[in-house]
Amino acid sequence: MAIRRPSITRSSARSGWGSACSRWCCSASFRESSWTWSAFRPRASSEPGERPAGEGMTAIAAAPRRDPADARQRARQDALAAAAERLLGSRRLVIATNRGPVTFASGADGTLRPRRGSGGLVTALSQVGRHVPVTWLAAAMTEGDRRAAADPRLIAQAVPGDAVRLRFAAIDRAVYEAAYNVIANPLLWFLQHQMWNLPERPVIDAAVMRAWDHGYLPLNTAFARAVLSEVPVRDTAPRIMLHDYHLYLAADAIRRARPSALVSHFSHIPWPPSSLWQTISPRIREAICAGLVASDVVGFQTERYAHNFLRSVESFLPDAHVDYRSRTVTRGRHVAHARHYPISIDVEATRRVASSVAARRRRRELLSQCPGPILVRVDRLEPSKNILRGFQAFEALLTRYPRLRGRLTFLAFLVPSRTNLREYGDYGRKVQASVDRINARFGVAGHRPVRIYYENDYAQALAGLAIADVVLINPLIDGMNLVAKETAVVAENDAAIVLSETAGAFDQMADGVLSVAPADVVGTAQAIARGLEMPRAERAARIDRLRRDVEREDITWWLRRQFEDLAEIGERRGRGRA
Repeated sequence: MAIRRPSITRSSARSGWGSACSRWCCSASFRESSWTWSAFRPRASSEPGERPAGEGMTAIAAAPRRDPADARQRARQDALAAAAERLLGSRRLVIATNRGPVTFASGADGTLRPRRGSGGLVTALSQVGRHVPVTWLAAAMTEGDRRAAADPRLIAQAVPGDAVRLRFAAIDRAVYEAAYNVIANPLLWFLQHQMWNLPERPVIDAAVMRAWDHGYLPLNTAFARAVLSEVPVRDTAPRIMLHDYHLYLAADAIRRARPSALVSHFSHIPWPPSSLWQTISPRIREAICAGLVASDVVGFQTERYAHNFLRSVESFLPDAHVDYRSRTVTRGRHVAHARHYPISIDVEATRRVASSVAARRRRRELLSQCPGPILVRVDRLEPSKNILRGFQAFEALLTRYPRLRGRLTFLAFLVPSRTNLREYGDYGRKVQASVDRINARFGVAGHRPVRIYYENDYAQALAGLAIADVVLINPLIDGMNLVAKETAVVAENDAAIVLSETAGAFDQMADGVLSVAPADVVGTAQAIARGLEMPRAERAARIDRLRRDVEREDITWWLRRQFEDLAEIGERRGRGRA
């Protein structure tokens, strides 16, 4: 097995890091301490290579030709703007999410300070404000958010201008606690990521049902009311986009108040087979399906998840008619359309971040600690990311190939997540124990095989992906997992990507990655070895193909397709055909 440590030859202008969707970070083209919405606005036209005013024909002759990729990017943005105009006309788009683009926290002096919202969802939706006027409604998750909600000036300072109007839904603390920490995360997240040990969990007891009745239900009702309060009374057909598993019931409440509203709901996480939904209370699963089919469009990351949803509706709503050919659900006089829209990244913003001073500095620091080839992973520290088996595969690799010891370094960038949940704390301790065992067993003087970075350091994670020889992405299951797409844009060293077949991203990237089954530790070790020994030309060809695919199907593509489908449904409804 010939291990190569190629030099980095690609221009840093072709690298970058966007929204890890792993869903843990937002666009880092701004600092947490001085966040403003201006980070999401298009740059001024004084880009490198443009002719400075007043320099005449000499400057014209010397100016480099524009990159065709820039023209394609502008064309994609123009198409998105046209789709938005078709959908909205003179309206504002209303977006509702659990987490907003900004959260507020008290500083040492007691003053409120804005910090960017975390999550791939926030990163994706931030693109919308560049093209359309948006009212963005989010839950007041913290005491700082609640204080800010009562003082619009604070929000206006954090999100200046009128392109994006941020509003906080003031949810009773007890209601939010029950909805978020009993239903949304321990129940729905675990169910939809298939993380339960079914002989023992879940237990849908009286406490869970109380949290459903007095937490999840009223939270969704409160969100629906807050959404409608942002819509002019004269607008009988507002355009509303709801997002993710916190708001499965909101569309139904909106539909009852505004029957002609044009509503979409997008699920960023997997939708499992109906057999798994059968393990929970019929009242919960039926209400979720009914809530979602009150939307006009129910969006998912993959075609498989959309199909699973249709099967669930067919299983749990006897009064609904499912048409698999048209992928529609008819219930009463309402028709819901199930569609899949694979989410992507903002390639332009990603490349801007990659050129930051901080990212370049971190890159140099990391390279100085790695004597040979580099394996990288970037994840939130949570069970669905399958981190423990990733380290077991690394241990198996070093066991089988002794010559890698003292040379191969595993850089793991792990962001703490949901530390208040016992399962997450237990899992984190198991991960640390595995790392300690590997370092004790295979460490040599001057070299630690595994280096873990437990922090949300954006530039550092970007630098790791930029220098990687192999990137390991082996979730048990994932809605999409944008790390794979970001790697395609970031990889200066033509990294080989090892990707679980169960990640949503696999459907689009199968031809360019090394596939693994998430429970197959031996197969994962072999895939890492294959990536390390792969000829540089093959690595370059794979990553270039993936990069072109991501550039073509970027975040503007994801948004445009949703706008076009909603607009078409609205137009058909106006003609009396839907």
